Amino acid sequence: MTEGEFLNRFQRQPNGAWACTKPIKVDGPSGPVIIGQGTSFGPGALFMGLDLAKELDQMAAKQRVAPMPSGGPTRMVAGTASKPAAGVGVELN
Repeated sequence: MTEGEFLNRFQRQPNGAWACTKPIKVDGPSGPVIIGQGTSFGPGALFMGLDLAKELDQMAAKQRVAPMPSGGPTRMVAGTASKPAAGVGVELN
């Protein structure tokens, strides 16, 4: 899964936390872990040793901003990076 695909499984909340919008299976040190829909990660909270909110903020910052087709407002466009997300094994469910 690319960073863009991983990022698309989360939505940033007004308080800076990121909420999972679709379950993700990640490879943890003791076996697979499912991040369930609705699970939220706030800034500074660690998940398998990572500040996941910070990682997601960094991934979002890498995404390109493209103009809407009719010259309207800008929108976020998913990137095409092939780097694995957040340095953990991730599998789409």
